[in-house]
Amino acid sequence: MRPIAVLACSLLVGLVPASVGVCKTAETAPAVVGIAAPPPAALQSGLAGRWTGALGYRDYQTDELFEIPVSTTVVQVADGVTQVRISLFDDGPARPVWITTTSLQDEAAGTVSSASYRAGRPVELGVETVRLTDWSDDTHWTLVYDSTAEDDDQPAEIRVTETRDGDSLMSVKTVRPVGGDETAWRFRNQTRLTRVGD
Repeated sequence: MRPIAVLACSLLVGLVPASVGVCKTAETAPAVVGIAAPPPAALQSGLAGRWTGALGYRDYQTDELFEIPVSTTVVQVADGVTQVRISLFDDGPARPVWITTTSLQDEAAGTVSSASYRAGRPVELGVETVRLTDWSDDTHWTLVYDSTAEDDDQPAEIRVTETRDGDSLMSVKTVRPVGGDETAWRFRNQTRLTRVGD
């Protein structure tokens, strides 16, 4: 739980009656008993708008972190569970890369199915489990997405941790060999974004 959330919980302890529960992480309880954390789809819907920032990725040979500019437009479909993200990665004047991802949340199954499109590449299809690990309000939360796919042409477990802090959004991708322990997770890339408009 972030320090701000901890401070808020400390204040609540002194302000609410003893019969009202106090703050915990979203995995154990909502912030105050009786105030339930929204489902992931509802939190994701709040991302609709325009964002800019950078993609940072780890070079496989040198282990150095490189960044390239990215701008993303998030469109929320009115059904509340379908979302489209259109991203432009600026890898130089002659090398713009557009990636469009459509995702569908299945709240009953706790999964997200997605399809990503990039010119000249096969369509990428995937299914991830999603869980809410931290929440203090609709603009301060952390979602964790897990899946099994390939990394560096090897079977791997993929984890994306997406954290919203107001108008800032950070997504960190980590990977480990299938069946590896908790110490086996390795950073692969990150996307940091700032909201710039609706």
